[in-house]
Amino acid sequence: MFLSYFAILITLLTSFGEPVTDKKKKLADEEKRFEEDVRIFNETHEATFRYFWEWAHPVSGLTPRRSLKNKRYDIGIGASGFGIQAIIVGAHRGWVTREEVVDHLLKVTDFLENKAVRYHGVFPHLIHGETGQLIKFAGQDGADIQETSNMMMGLLVARAYFDKNTPKEKQLRENITKLWEAVDYTVHEYQDGLWWNHSDNQEENNGLKLLMKGYNEAMTSYALALGHPKHAIKKSSYQAYVNGKNFVNGRKYFGYTLDLGKPKGGPLYLAQTPFVTMDPRDMQDQYTFYWTRSIAHSLINWTYCFKFAPEEYGYSQEDWGLTASQIPGGYNNRAGPSKDKGVIAPSGALGVFPYVPYQSMMALRNFYENHKEGLWDKYGFKDAYSIKDNWYSDRYLGLDQGRTVIMMENYRSGLFWELSKKIPELQVAKEKMEIHSPDHKTGFPLAVKENISQRVQLIRHPELKAYHLDYFLENKGKVSFEFETINGVVTTLFPSKSKSKGMHQLVFNKGQFLSGTKGKIMMKIDGKLANELAVQLY
Repeated sequence: MFLSYFAILITLLTSFGEPVTDKKKKLADEEKRFEEDVRIFNETHEATFRYFWEWAHPVSGLTPRRSLKNKRYDIGIGASGFGIQAIIVGAHRGWVTREEVVDHLLKVTDFLENKAVRYHGVFPHLIHGETGQLIKFAGQDGADIQETSNMMMGLLVARAYFDKNTPKEKQLRENITKLWEAVDYTVHEYQDGLWWNHSDNQEENNGLKLLMKGYNEAMTSYALALGHPKHAIKKSSYQAYVNGKNFVNGRKYFGYTLDLGKPKGGPLYLAQTPFVTMDPRDMQDQYTFYWTRSIAHSLINWTYCFKFAPEEYGYSQEDWGLTASQIPGGYNNRAGPSKDKGVIAPSGALGVFPYVPYQSMMALRNFYENHKEGLWDKYGFKDAYSIKDNWYSDRYLGLDQGRTVIMMENYRSGLFWELSKKIPELQVAKEKMEIHSPDHKTGFPLAVKENISQRVQLIRHPELKAYHLDYFLENKGKVSFEFETINGVVTTLFPSKSKSKGMHQLVFNKGQFLSGTKGKIMMKIDGKLANELAVQLY
């Protein structure tokens, strides 16, 4: 009799594959792990923001290109554009007040208008933080349209964000509009294309250098140049960009098709810079859907690092992220699977959080817990590290800090992607670029399976404290969702409710799901299976 009762008890305790007490302990441990991950995420996000708030130049309020104390006057115009967006994050998160940021930006815009050197409204790559004068950079002695476009994008975002009818916010919007409308993109337009640099000291080629072509960060410049209210370039000039080398790709790398870009994607900043403001979820053209293209780029970079990179580099599924960064003895602007020097930049993995949150979170946890002694300081993770060389960067770079802050916020809230809808010039540009909203089918159009597991890895969102998954309905209907494990256990995630046509978000709690649980999410419409997606929950 005792043995019978004992057998029944064991059956009950193990009815879900393991003793209940063990599962409870695992769930409790996983909750602690999640809470720690959220803490690390928040600490990293705020610390990185503070580079732009505390290290800003005291006179101009602009962003130093690097964190070198004897070079604080060395202001990066593009980094300062990212810095404007970064301090908007600070206001949005309550790390500083809205009023403090407005006052800071009034100082910035006054300096840009009245002290900073410009050429037909276009700033150089670098200026002096106190005098506003040109600092020559890499042979440039004049205007840099890409750095200026990064600046203008930050300013236009600020104009959209600070929309209150107060004297200071009205003045800020007026200052921004004046700076923006002064930028003459047509000076950089020549032979049906946009050119990166202009110098009054160069006679040949209309004083222009470096045609902006092929898939790269120049998408920002072309968008603003096409949408400019007073000095827009011709629509036909966009063809130089899309017809350039390394625009159309179409090849497969490690199982992922890359529609556009360099072989194996190139540096990860190419999946970041164009989309610090423009929303890739809402951008499709004849060449690609920019959201899934960015996910493919990120997964190619990740897969290369842990599976195909030289063993001596010491990469792993957590040690990954190849993008432009400092390297021992110099700088590698082309860092990627094809130009790998054995150096990982935290901004690579952290700047693609919206695309591959699981892989980015594993990297963040690793950077913080296994590399913190060499990598972490006052403003978050320093620029780069190399396991093979036992080397850690001694500095921060403004551009990399900026992409990190902005893209982490886009993952958290989509803040800048939503603000982009309030910038009319971008809507004009997208029409000229023939970029439109995607033609989705019913299902999970934003999800891309990781090629090895053939599943989408889902982690709980740090804001929602729950799993989330976007889904699309072509028509109105009653939709419900269930999760079925590989063992056949079915859990209702969302009971049948009427939903309108369009994009929606499924949100569900962790409940009794252990980390690593595999299964499929089933979408039913009017009681019938409409779509399913293989996932793994973490």
